[in-house]
Amino acid sequence: MPMSNSAVQKLGKRLELPEAVSEDDLTLLEDLLVDYSELLTSARGDIDELCDIVEWPLGVTHRLKTTDTLIQKLQRAKARGSSTNLARIQDIAGIRVSGRLTLTEQDRLADLVVERFERQGHKCSIKDRREDPMVGYRALHVIISLSGRYVEVQIRTVGQDLWANVFERMADIFGRGIRYGEPPEYGGKAVTDIIASMEKFSATLYGLEMDVAASVISGREREASLARLDSVLVALREILQDIEDVKGRSVT
Repeated sequence: MPMSNSAVQKLGKRLELPEAVSEDDLTLLEDLLVDYSELLTSARGDIDELCDIVEWPLGVTHRLKTTDTLIQKLQRAKARGSSTNLARIQDIAGIRVSGRLTLTEQDRLADLVVERFERQGHKCSIKDRREDPMVGYRALHVIISLSGRYVEVQIRTVGQDLWANVFERMADIFGRGIRYGEPPEYGGKAVTDIIASMEKFSATLYGLEMDVAASVISGREREASLARLDSVLVALREILQDIEDVKGRSVT
């Protein structure tokens, strides 16, 4: 029988404490993730079907947070003085949809996801990270409530996806906390300046994406408008490759 939300919340309270996690609680967390995995597989099937019928070419991936990642998330929140309810975490199970979309098409795709799952009786909400970015991260998230658990569908343009991948690699090197506005674990001011530059890059990209969306609405050809983003996308791919090279050298 699946754990109740109150039991999940109590488990989270125990996991957020800095002392060693007990074997019993680790087993409970693993069982909880099995429940999420089943919901994620079901939701992924619906998203795949939806992406097959729309006119835009889209890539779809999914992932489930690991026990280590979840424990770190809970303990990091506790250390910041903002305890997190494990039962209310919305991104334990995630699906990512990305493609060569305009912002208007991104909105439309989010609406289609909501329509599909609400027809099945599930509650959905949309979190717009484009106007309210998290340390430069921009995307459109659809949060689906399934059997008292959440599956998060991240919908990204190509530019948003590339930017996020670059910043994710930076977090691998300089500390996962930079994704939440925490200072880097390594590199000091030099890395802080890079993070600020990435935030500015994100704002510039978003401005271009808004211009492209307005151009398409006004009647200009879609592909010609989207091509205006190509030089920015090339720059992001080059940055990502540079970071991968740095990671590769640090490993070897």
